[in-house]
Amino acid sequence: MNPLEQVVLAIQSLAYAFRQILQVPLWVPWLALGALQLAVIGGLWWFAHPTISWLLAPAVRAMAGEDALHYPNLFRWLPELYGRFDLVVGALAGAVVTGQSTALFAAWFSGQPLRPGEGMRRGVSRAGALILANLPLTLLVLGLSSVFNGWLEHRQGPALLIRVAPLVTLGMAVILQAFFLWVNPLLMLGGRSLVGALTALPRAATRGVWTALTLAVAATVPLLPIQMLARGSDQIVARGSPELVGWLVIAQALIALATGFVLTGGATLAYQSLVGPALEDDA
Repeated sequence: MNPLEQVVLAIQSLAYAFRQILQVPLWVPWLALGALQLAVIGGLWWFAHPTISWLLAPAVRAMAGEDALHYPNLFRWLPELYGRFDLVVGALAGAVVTGQSTALFAAWFSGQPLRPGEGMRRGVSRAGALILANLPLTLLVLGLSSVFNGWLEHRQGPALLIRVAPLVTLGMAVILQAFFLWVNPLLMLGGRSLVGALTALPRAATRGVWTALTLAVAATVPLLPIQMLARGSDQIVARGSPELVGWLVIAQALIALATGFVLTGGATLAYQSLVGPALEDDA
């Protein structure tokens, strides 16, 4: 396929996956992940409750300092605190859920739907491979973000470069996500081992580069507005509406959940249509 055809395939795959958004059986893994994420937000929001303060208060103090333990300062830190916790949740539970969802979507698109429990069982059976295969993406994006934040803190370099640095960082994160997009289908649909999936990943990325980039960009765009609002937590708290930050973080988590659902469905369909057959032809 030429680049234009690959872009069209990505858009069609996303549109078809979006039309499945009311199919409850496909949502089962994502609902479990969403419940875990909301539990994390709730725990941070009410960290001072005696039932959980023994665990979360030291964690909040270690990550944000003593000042964050006092109302309403916690809400200034809530987006960042949740981001750190969610990084772990995504790297562990999120990787398994994406694998489970890939299996469910693939069966659904093939006209032979799986029971949600069977799809979840298949993901759990490959949990180790899914976590390890997705870990490089998490570490690379985290490392990129750390370097960027450290560089911005020192404000070194031309002013124009400093202004465009966030866009450059975002672009690099999208490229990394596009490169690793096929790793879950390779594991769950291609029957590859962990090493086999990582070895096949460059070939898969080459075969579906424009499709993957389009899917990655489409998955990033819906999150940008709510992330920008959440980053203004200082101003929101200063204006006397600290709890609004909490609701923005909840909205961010729900949008990310829906985006993950559609992206996984789109990536699964694109793999079945383009990347999987191309890799079989190469073999």
